[in-house]
Amino acid sequence: MKEISQMKLLYEFYFFVKNHKKNYSILNLAAQLSYRVLLAFIPFIMLIYNFFSWFAQGLNDQVLESLKVLFPGFLDEMFNTAAANAAGPQTSHWANIVFGFFILYASVCAVRSLILTINKVMLIPEKRNYFLVWGLAVLYLVILVILILVVFYLYIFTQKISTSFFEYLNLSDIFIKFWQGFTLIYISAIIALLVTAIYMYTPSVRISFFFSLPGGVFVSLGWLSIIGLYEAFIKNHLQIESLFSSLEGPFSLIIVVYIFCIILTFGCVVNLFLLKKIGR
Repeated sequence: MKEISQMKLLYEFYFFVKNHKKNYSILNLAAQLSYRVLLAFIPFIMLIYNFFSWFAQGLNDQVLESLKVLFPGFLDEMFNTAAANAAGPQTSHWANIVFGFFILYASVCAVRSLILTINKVMLIPEKRNYFLVWGLAVLYLVILVILILVVFYLYIFTQKISTSFFEYLNLSDIFIKFWQGFTLIYISAIIALLVTAIYMYTPSVRISFFFSLPGGVFVSLGWLSIIGLYEAFIKNHLQIESLFSSLEGPFSLIIVVYIFCIILTFGCVVNLFLLKKIGR
């Protein structure tokens, strides 16, 4: 009976998504959102790369090798490339400042697009005025940046620093693997709560925590799975230099961002389905 009820639930969810597409196409909304995200993300990567090239000028090889340990392994080649280019001509400070202002504007536009997308998918009419939506986009951007930095810090501390410390103490590999798995679950929980908060507070009508959490869990698991697959793809099939020198790298990055936006948009559909089924 339990299997039958689960199949019935999946069947109902399938037809719910199918009927929902008649009002708004999830793929089209995700494409619009990913366009805004890429408009901010690609210049941001270029700015970070320029900053690291400038920063690497004053560091020796031993310090650079120590820094590489703290970051994901697929970024090693980017560290090497940036360090090798540090001796060459650098982008001017004024160009970086212009980049920064453009990234700020594009990031606010991306958050505003996220707010409107969630409203559309949740079938909630936008009742806030034009300037209020822009103001909320700026506020949410600041909060998102802070939370992303917190997640990044947790990743470095739990996955890198603590693991290196345990290896230094010659602890067993089983314990280290267990610790890495535990911290990965912890980070996924943080991401789920972050996305849940987005689903709760960005719509013009407040959504309860209970009806926002399923979408947050769905997005967290989906994002971490895509990150793992993309990291394996880069390690085995792609050199980090091609992210800047060929079409294969940027195209794969665009696909990943688009899938991220599809998952984020689909999380709204999960919440809406449960809201209509349980909350009616």
